[in-house]
Amino acid sequence: MNYDYAKIAKEVIQAVGGSENIKSAAHCATRLRLIVADRSLADDEKVGEIDAVKGTFFTAGQYQIIFGTGHVNRVYEQIIQLGIAETTASEAKEAKMDGKNQIQKAIRTFGDVFVPVIPALVATGLFLGLKGALLNNNFLALFGMTNADIPQTFQVLVDVLSGTTFAFLPAIVCWSTFRVFGGSPVLGLILGLMLVNGSLPNAYSVADPSSGVTPLMLFGFIPIVGYQGSILPAFVAGVIGSKLEKKLRKTVPAVFDFMITPFLVLFVMLILSLLVIGPLLHALENILLVIVEYALELPFGIGGLVVGFFWSIITLTGVHHIFNMLEISLLASTGFNPFNAILCMCGFSSAGVCLAISIKARKKEIRAIGPSATVSALLGIGEPALFGVILRYGIKPFLLSCSINGIAGMIAMLLGMKGTGNGITTIPGLLLYIYSPSQLMMYVLLAIATFVIAFCLCWFFAVPSEVMEIDTPKGDKKEVPPAPAAFPDMLGAVAQGIFVPMAEIPDPTFSQGVLGICCGIEPEIGKVFSPMNGTISQIADTLHAVGIEADGVDLLIHVGIDTVEMKGDGFKSYVKEGQTVKKGDLLLTMDLEKIKAAGHPATIMVAVTNSDDLASVETVASGQLNPGDQLMCLKA
Repeated sequence: MNYDYAKIAKEVIQAVGGSENIKSAAHCATRLRLIVADRSLADDEKVGEIDAVKGTFFTAGQYQIIFGTGHVNRVYEQIIQLGIAETTASEAKEAKMDGKNQIQKAIRTFGDVFVPVIPALVATGLFLGLKGALLNNNFLALFGMTNADIPQTFQVLVDVLSGTTFAFLPAIVCWSTFRVFGGSPVLGLILGLMLVNGSLPNAYSVADPSSGVTPLMLFGFIPIVGYQGSILPAFVAGVIGSKLEKKLRKTVPAVFDFMITPFLVLFVMLILSLLVIGPLLHALENILLVIVEYALELPFGIGGLVVGFFWSIITLTGVHHIFNMLEISLLASTGFNPFNAILCMCGFSSAGVCLAISIKARKKEIRAIGPSATVSALLGIGEPALFGVILRYGIKPFLLSCSINGIAGMIAMLLGMKGTGNGITTIPGLLLYIYSPSQLMMYVLLAIATFVIAFCLCWFFAVPSEVMEIDTPKGDKKEVPPAPAAFPDMLGAVAQGIFVPMAEIPDPTFSQGVLGICCGIEPEIGKVFSPMNGTISQIADTLHAVGIEADGVDLLIHVGIDTVEMKGDGFKSYVKEGQTVKKGDLLLTMDLEKIKAAGHPATIMVAVTNSDDLASVETVASGQLNPGDQLMCLKA
């Protein structure tokens, strides 16, 4: 389609509050990213009516407008010509904290520490669930067996899989804390391992009176034990240790820094951790756990009602990160996580409300993104449903969802539901309840009831009137002439790695299908190849994205999430715009280590941006992929 990009740029500036409200602008392969002075001055509805706009959202301190490949760069050029400054890397980083008070900044930092720990806990939770299911006497009785019949080797293997993460949890937390606060992660790892060293009395054994293990007593009143399963001592030790290291790096002469700084950091922090930090914070941690457990066990499920009702509100503020520590502490202390049951039901409630709105809506945009947002919510990714559909046109669906969340959370607590891990919810969350047939049955029944009730109540009482308005058709647009290459029936994999379904891509623009049907690959090697014969239609200035056209097919290959912030560092292109390529040709290379070091997921997204124009677009890949393997099947 032909667009007047100069006109679009002027309309964008006016719709977001004028040039005085725009601090700076940047763009990636699909989105125009504006850092604005006042978010409230941006009129989402007016922006959505502008030609070529496919959606908007606000995240990481940036007002992001989705234009899609081939359009965003042209709009950006016109924006810059109208006097808007370009966003620098430091501005983008500062924008993520812009507008947040000290408490919010602290909570975000707290989340940065604990979010990387979650995958290990997810895996451990699954192992614990499988252990409870497979080694359950009721299950074994079906085969005429008991626990005594299980080979010791197998039991040891299961214990290693299910116990290692919690045994070495302080090491993981300390490593992550050093990483976030600017210390050397390896020093954090070693310090954390010292806190659980086998020479110290094991914390689990000390807590068991029948074990006969007692703490070492220093000066007759300071108990010295290992800190297996503890969170706060490792976190605080990591904060202080990383700051001590940075201070020493500045004061110790460079010739001695390599040797003296690590020695002093580990020596000082071990003594401080064992004598002061550990005893004080471990006691505080136990008090907090008692309070949390008491709140969740309040009569009539009141604790679940309160947490469930306010969970979506807590999520909006970003304070939900602090619950990671509470969930991890509960798991390390008791082996179970009652919070998870409440959060899972919140996910099913959001999915039901989102689906009702998207099916009943007459507005094309909601009908397009609603189903994929529902699927994302059912797979444990609730942000697309919450921000893209439920909150978009009114508060009524949101309040309905909160109310259902509260009631479902109350029922979950009354039933005594609790999972064996954290970090996964909704349908994948089933795996955390297979340790007990009764728990699994309660989970399934409550999940179905929550989803159905949320859908029905929203359908009849809470669908916003705005989504029932029919879109006003825009003026006729001239179609872009088809590219000379033949229509590709089958797209090949663009890289070596693991296949990622669309709903699991960690970016709502792609996971919701805003840019068309797509899929992803977690790359193992930093090379990207052409999936079809065609013509290079676009190469991002930052080299992280490439557009390819063929006969009736527009394709976008996007490397990594938010890698536009790297400004091309680590990327190299082997093609240019207008160049003809064949399937299997090398398009670009990227340094995976640099991408990870910059804090960005390296997922490669392959999106058919005009999938609405095709009869069908189906992903046919799974598991491990090599370049050229069948990825997506297209029909004109």
